[in-house]
Amino acid sequence: MKKNLLSELKQYTQDRGIPILAAADAELLNKTAPEGFRPMDHLQGAKTVLVLAKPLPLSVYSVPDDKDYNFYVRAFTTSFNLMNDVANNLALMMEKEGYRSLPVPAYSPLRFHQGEPWGMLSFKHAAAAAGLGKIGKNTLFIHPEYGNVLRFGGVVTTMEWPTGKPAEFKKLCPEGCALCVHACPVGALKNGTIDKTACMTRCIRHVMMPPRFMMRFFRAIMRKSRVLSRFMELFTLNFFEEYGIGCMACLTSCPHFPGYREKQGDIQ
Repeated sequence: MKKNLLSELKQYTQDRGIPILAAADAELLNKTAPEGFRPMDHLQGAKTVLVLAKPLPLSVYSVPDDKDYNFYVRAFTTSFNLMNDVANNLALMMEKEGYRSLPVPAYSPLRFHQGEPWGMLSFKHAAAAAGLGKIGKNTLFIHPEYGNVLRFGGVVTTMEWPTGKPAEFKKLCPEGCALCVHACPVGALKNGTIDKTACMTRCIRHVMMPPRFMMRFFRAIMRKSRVLSRFMELFTLNFFEEYGIGCMACLTSCPHFPGYREKQGDIQ
C-alpha cells in the first residue's frame, strides 16, 4: 500500500501543475533548525518533510511600467494558495492511510525569531536537505534547472519516504561571485546572511510598513520581549497577508535568475 500511496501522491502533485515533490529527513532538520521551527515542534513523531516547488512565470519579473511588481505579487500569491491547497490534500491522503500529516503554510502566519519574521518551517532549508539545490549568498534557493524563481509549500508527516541528501552544487553559487551582494541597495547581504529588517524596509510596499529606523527599534525590543513578538505575529497575520514589492535586485542580478541573460541584453 505504501508504494502505491507514494505513486498516488506524486501523480496528484503532477496533475495539479507542481513539477517538484521531494522528501527531506525530518531528523536532519530537527538538528539544524532553531527551536520552534523544527518538524518535531509541529508534529510529534515526524519522519519526513515533503517539499513542493513550482516556478513563477518568468514574464512577471519584467512587466513594463509595473514599478510595484503587481503581476509578480499576484503570481506569488496564487502560488502560495495552490501550495496550501495541494499540501492540505496530500496530508488528507496520507492520513487516510494512517500516517499523521500536517500541511505547513507556504507563507502566513509568520513567527518572530530574534526580532525577525520567519516562516513556520524553512522550506528552502528542507529543499537543500532533500538535495534539490543550494541556498545562495542572497539567501534565495537555487535549483539547477529552475534557477532562483521557485516557490515552496510542504507537509510534515510521520510517513517515511525515500529522502534525498544535501549536495554541494558548487557551480550554483561559486565563491567568487558577489553580484547579488553588490546589487542590494541597502547592503542587507553579508557573509551568506541577510539583515531582514533592512531588506523589508526596501523590498516590501505596504501602507502600514514602519520606516527603517522604527523597524530597527522594534527588532531590538522584540529580541527581548515575547509579548511584543506575539503582537507582531498577530499584526502580520491580520494586515500582511498581501503586500506590494519594491525591490528584487538580489534575485534578478543573480546569474541563476532564468531571465538574467535577457536582462543583460545577451538575448534580443
